[in-house]
Amino acid sequence: MDQFNPRMLVIAREARCFGQAELAKRLGISQGALSKIEGGVSKPTAEVLDNFCKELDFPTGFFQQSGGVHGTGTEAFHQMYRRRQALPAKDFRRVEAQVNIVRMHLEKMLSAVDWHPGIEIPKWNIEDFGGSAERTATALRASWNMPAGPVGNVTQLIEDAGGIIIMFDFGTKLVDATSFRYPGLPPLFFVNKGLTGDRMRFTLAHELAHMVLHSDIPVQTMETEADQFAAEFLMPARDISQSLNRFELRRAALLKPFWKVSMGSLLFRAKTLEKITDNQSRHLWIKMSAAGWRTREPEELDIQIEQPRFHQQLVDLHLKTMGYSPAEFAQMLFSNANDATTYHGHGEQPYQALRLVSKGFSIVQ
Repeated sequence: MDQFNPRMLVIAREARCFGQAELAKRLGISQGALSKIEGGVSKPTAEVLDNFCKELDFPTGFFQQSGGVHGTGTEAFHQMYRRRQALPAKDFRRVEAQVNIVRMHLEKMLSAVDWHPGIEIPKWNIEDFGGSAERTATALRASWNMPAGPVGNVTQLIEDAGGIIIMFDFGTKLVDATSFRYPGLPPLFFVNKGLTGDRMRFTLAHELAHMVLHSDIPVQTMETEADQFAAEFLMPARDISQSLNRFELRRAALLKPFWKVSMGSLLFRAKTLEKITDNQSRHLWIKMSAAGWRTREPEELDIQIEQPRFHQQLVDLHLKTMGYSPAEFAQMLFSNANDATTYHGHGEQPYQALRLVSKGFSIVQ
């Protein structure tokens, strides 16, 4: 029992969306007793620990992990969830706990990998670019040797720069994504798997801005800066400006497949680049609303969803190349089989982009 980590009990409880009083009742102990265990004041007996495992559906090893657990507002896990203010506190804690669990899973899987991307996601000070998020986006495109015009595949670009993108079921539409840097791990991007293709691309560019520009201390302007960065990164002013002349919704529908962004994003871009007036912008938004396009743009204009590769290839390495059975894979993660499948799947990638090397696995560029 000496190895018991009380923080892991809190993570397990919150991941299952239990309040402290509710779990104590299920376990047949007082809330005070549970609170003391979670606070590290007392340790559970073998019987109580066994009941934790049964009620929360985690193996004993889960509660004995010594790794750090991080929440929003700390150095490692700092990015604000988009629209988090509308998310009930209990659901926010559930999301935070589940993201922490997947992060710990990735940490274990990555111990078998030599990760050497050809480029990297830098950390810059926006003040070095005159306080302009747009200039930062331009500089990043230049440093990554990106051609003019649309970004072909945002997901691949981030993965090529060393990021890992996890398509995640947040259990709510109120969370688009979160991203963070954690010591010893590549930059991690958790993206709501329910997003449309265009929204996913903009969301990834938004989170990329947080990675490049923002520290662990939230500032009031960070969300605006991230949107400005994303707009310039996906739709550089010098490349798109002429196409936005005489802008109207029919033109937005024609431009969407080329730029792979939403009609709404194109409308915002036209306004910020002063291609339309305030009155014209309001009129076009009214037309968008009347057509129902602010909620769901025409399906025939849908942008194909970009599929991340590395996360699933990492899973495949263990299940196929290294010969783990699904049960052994879950055991390695200190998880149960259902959670391992929910968080990581058992994908069937048709190609192998990781290969065995003397000290683990290496990414093939």
